[in-house]
Amino acid sequence: MKTHLFLPLVALATAAPATAQPEPVTVSVTLANFSFQPNAIQLRAGVPTILHLVNTAGGGHSFSAPQFFATARLAPASRALIKDGMVDVPKHSAVDIELTPAAGQYRLKCTHTLHAAFGMTGNIVVR
Repeated sequence: MKTHLFLPLVALATAAPATAQPEPVTVSVTLANFSFQPNAIQLRAGVPTILHLVNTAGGGHSFSAPQFFATARLAPASRALIKDGMVDVPKHSAVDIELTPAAGQYRLKCTHTLHAAFGMTGNIVVR
């Protein structure tokens, strides 16, 4: 029996396992009539995050942060939910966006008619 044929198999069997990806942190943001709660969202750069956007209102709202989404690394399924830097969240529903944010400060607003004028704005700070 030639042992040199088994060495590659032994090396494969004893190789260190691949590093596991950390579980994403979930950050909930409530979209209500003319407000985001919280309206100052704090995230950590490079940390996988799920933005859990919950619309508690009887009408639709949006979570518009074009620069934030442009710099973040988005999960493929989440990329399809973002149009022109904005996520629509229908009334009484929730949308999850999975991403890894990049450091920076970003503006947030609802793009529905007059919603930002009535105070539906905020900031996202990623450190």
